[in-house]
Amino acid sequence: MAGKPQNRLELRRQYDAAEPLDPMEDEAEDPLEEVEDEESERRPKKKKAPKPKAKAAKPVKPTARMRIVWTVVNDAFKTVGTFEYSQKEAALARAKELTDKGKGTHFVQKVKEPMPDNAPGLGASIPRPAPPPAPVVAPVAAAPVEDEDEGEEDDEIEAEAELDDEEDE
Repeated sequence: MAGKPQNRLELRRQYDAAEPLDPMEDEAEDPLEEVEDEESERRPKKKKAPKPKAKAAKPVKPTARMRIVWTVVNDAFKTVGTFEYSQKEAALARAKELTDKGKGTHFVQKVKEPMPDNAPGLGASIPRPAPPPAPVVAPVAAAPVEDEDEGEEDDEIEAEAELDDEEDE
């Protein structure tokens, strides 16, 4: 047990009665002498033995990626059905259906489970069904217009053919 606490006023009187120390008296002479003593008695530093190398740290295994699913649970907390996170309405409907059948009370809760191995990686685009293509309306067919350039090329080809025929004769 601790002793009787001392009177605060008595302690204050003792402190005031004590002789005040002059910090300039004793400290001015001692440090110079200590410095001289230290310089004359310097010893060479001992070399420390090298520390044994630590074992290579094992790489940290990344935590498993988790996903949230809706589970239909009975009153004994046994999972009756599991639904994807986007199928909450289906999970609620299943729980209501089982409760209405009279097989006890069923409810829906969120559960985290590990991602399947075939799930896309981080940052991968999630495949989504493509929207049905819009019906294509064919434009009204117009009469084909011949370019003047095409006509000139045909004339040149015919002229070359005639020259070849003349040379053969």
